[in-house]
Amino acid sequence: MTGSDHRIASHVSRRTVLATMLGGVAAVGIAGVSPAFAEDKIVRVGFSLAHTGWAAAYDVGYALGLRMAFDEANAKGGAGGKYKIEVTEGTDTASSSVEAIKSVDALLEKGVDVLFTSCDATSSVAAGRSGQKKGVLMFAGTSTQVDVPAKVGDWMYLANFSDNVSGGSTGVFAAKDLGIKTAYLLKSSDNTYTEYVPEYFAKTFEQYGGKVVGKGNFTFEQADFGGIIAEIKALPAEPDAIMTAAFEPDLPAFLRQARAAGIKSRIVGADGIDSPSFYALGDLVENTIVLSNRMPVEGSKYQEIAKVFGKSHPDQVDNSAWIVGYDAGLVLIEAIKNADATDSASIRAALDKIKDFDVPNGKVSYTGFERRPMVPISFLEIKSGKGVFMKAATIDTADIPAPIM
Repeated sequence: MTGSDHRIASHVSRRTVLATMLGGVAAVGIAGVSPAFAEDKIVRVGFSLAHTGWAAAYDVGYALGLRMAFDEANAKGGAGGKYKIEVTEGTDTASSSVEAIKSVDALLEKGVDVLFTSCDATSSVAAGRSGQKKGVLMFAGTSTQVDVPAKVGDWMYLANFSDNVSGGSTGVFAAKDLGIKTAYLLKSSDNTYTEYVPEYFAKTFEQYGGKVVGKGNFTFEQADFGGIIAEIKALPAEPDAIMTAAFEPDLPAFLRQARAAGIKSRIVGADGIDSPSFYALGDLVENTIVLSNRMPVEGSKYQEIAKVFGKSHPDQVDNSAWIVGYDAGLVLIEAIKNADATDSASIRAALDKIKDFDVPNGKVSYTGFERRPMVPISFLEIKSGKGVFMKAATIDTADIPAPIM
């Protein structure tokens, strides 16, 4: 979930995390000092991320997850037991394309081998063009926008699931697992995420027997949803569900007005509402379906890692950005090990061959997915202020909707 127009309500607690957490954090849950490494055994990784602005709500947790993975590896002798991962923190991108370009250019001057850019897709694309010219491997934060790799070039990769995979998976889940027969799509053309995810949902939802009975378009920070609500009320029958990729503050505003008007349709949401601030809205969001990178199941490998992470960062553990970062860190470590080298080209070649690689909440594959990986996705249901695990998302490769470019 990303894009330059994306705005997060000022009360989102994740924004209050000090930007200093991004720099020089100690290894999470690890004692001791990393062994010394020769210069030719060091992979230099640059973080060009937002410390301030809306993107910090995601970039802060993402960076902490990355550092946890890298610190764990370095404490055990590095990637493959021989390559140290050395992180250089770039300047604050401030959720701005202009600042992102400055940040990336400075890191490239320092000779980094790998770059992790912001979740803000517009910033990642703008800054990523510098990395593309230099031939440096890049990952676009928690960004989910399908077209980011294509807009930059063959050195840019997503680390997160793409919107067509998440929307398509949700359509299959709604039709097959939830038994939803009819759905209304609540969209916004202000952002490709809020516009296209419902369309990807519709493709597989109808393929598996569901029916889209209407579509409504809102604008960000819209105060009055009366027109859309009237349209829903005028339908021959109330839809079983309203599917949307809307997030705060728009989705809560819509829900308050819809519930007040007597609309009881279930809300099937996307990953943009996988946040403690949304869960805290009480009865208003009860039974809402949420897409997540997290798998909060007691006894699972994910939960074990989350407990370790949560001891140091209790305010971040329910923010799925950290596990996207942790998984991405593990994937990079595996690619470095398999490449048995420190240069970008060798690491990229090894990354392209990664298939069914185990991470705490499932498997990751890059092979055959055009730099947009298949990564673990879960469906959660909000119950009493918590995201309760329902099922790991699955979608056949043949069912993934074609990207809207």
